[in-house]
Amino acid sequence: MRDGFNYYDGKFQTGHRLPKGTALAGTFENIDPSTGNTIGNFPRSTSTEVHHVCDIAKKAFPEWKQLSRVKRAEYLLRVAEIIERRKKDLASAISLETGKNYNESIAEVNEALHMAQYAFSLGRTPHGEAVASEISDKDSYMLRKPKGVVAIISPWNFPLAIGAFWCAAPAIVEGNTVILKPSEDAPLSSQIATEIYHEAGIPAGVFNLLHGWGETGDCLARSDKVDHICFTGSAEVGQHIRRVCADSWHKTCSCEMGSKSAVIVFDDANFDLAVSASVASSFKLSGQRCVSASRLIVHRDIYDEFCDSFLHYAKQVEAGPPLTDIASLDGGGMIPNDYYMGPLINSQQLYKVQDYNQMVREDREATIILDAFHKTPGNFISPMVYKTEWRDVPYLKQEVFGPHVAIIPFDTTDDAIRIYNDTDYGLAVGIVTEDFKKARICRDRCDYGMCYWNGGSIAAESHLAFGGVKKSGNGYPSAARTVRAVTHEVSWTINHAEFLEFPQGMT
Repeated sequence: MRDGFNYYDGKFQTGHRLPKGTALAGTFENIDPSTGNTIGNFPRSTSTEVHHVCDIAKKAFPEWKQLSRVKRAEYLLRVAEIIERRKKDLASAISLETGKNYNESIAEVNEALHMAQYAFSLGRTPHGEAVASEISDKDSYMLRKPKGVVAIISPWNFPLAIGAFWCAAPAIVEGNTVILKPSEDAPLSSQIATEIYHEAGIPAGVFNLLHGWGETGDCLARSDKVDHICFTGSAEVGQHIRRVCADSWHKTCSCEMGSKSAVIVFDDANFDLAVSASVASSFKLSGQRCVSASRLIVHRDIYDEFCDSFLHYAKQVEAGPPLTDIASLDGGGMIPNDYYMGPLINSQQLYKVQDYNQMVREDREATIILDAFHKTPGNFISPMVYKTEWRDVPYLKQEVFGPHVAIIPFDTTDDAIRIYNDTDYGLAVGIVTEDFKKARICRDRCDYGMCYWNGGSIAAESHLAFGGVKKSGNGYPSAARTVRAVTHEVSWTINHAEFLEFPQGMT
């Protein structure tokens, strides 16, 4: 058992006991999706506690923002050093509570490490820009100033990298204080991340952790002490947060939400690359990445050959637990398994995927080439793969978030773009072709936040923007571009003349 605790005032609230009758009082279980066993118990934070922590973060902000940007960034160098030392511990925790393949968990730890290193580098990079003025005796500059308290509501599928590092690390270096509310489906990874920030010596009130369910996140989002919200999750919750911010005079938000991502495969594609990219994009993390490709849009001239080859590899994709014989979370008794996929995160998601699979089974115009089955114990489900023409049906346009893949033929580049764009989402697209002109047309006309030429739909890097358009995002990406979301851009003009001269010829 590995219980968790909230963190604020520079310490873990290990002696914390919620008063009887307090709103939202209690604890919740962190469940291993591979077995259904309880990993540990975590506090379900009260509204009183949320407001208290917001006050703490608000009070810590003035002193923190006055600290040199270089000095703020140096904390992230210490964080990076500790991540390196605790890599196995972190990867084990991720796999245990999410069901993620151990290799993928190591990759996520590396993402967190890279973000910490990148945030450290921000301390000594140019901050702002000099801009020419109409007036020869004036100097003009663009600067960035921290917004204040940044609330981070993070997802379960990247429980370490996104919340604690993609969002928190740049926000901290830019002079903000942060409150992290991790997903109730994967709180342990954020708990360990908090231990790392604490060990690195981050000052009290700068980094804070609040566990809880959706009510806790909603209470945090509504606090008038919060200046910006970094949210990663469903489109529906993201839209709710946008409405909350719209009702505030000062609060802003960056929302990375769902998707219906795809890989477009042209007839001139490197065939083996196209198939391998499609398999990885469809089945890594059991299709539970926001950028997972649940649509493979394939040129009709190679359609049958592609379906046969993709099916060959899809049949070899097995679902099973990522770890066995765990004696501890420090790697001492942990043995990684070789299963390509792990379980779905919870029973609710399993039921959702099964419902979409059943829709396909009942559709006479869809041809199933690999049917799914539920494997017990745990929330395991095998891939569902089917062929179909593009139509207006829910499972082709809505996010399934599981190993559920449609292979759709197209005839022309215009057809491929039309099919790809015909959803409410726009997050990621992979384009596989040797023709630069086709790739460029797709680049310019497809709706996305991330486009990968001769790759799949999964290829995030911490120094690049990560976000989408339409129902996939609101224009403020995470990762490296978190900096732009958690700061105000301001102008600063200096007049060196002995008199006042206005721009635009005004007198």
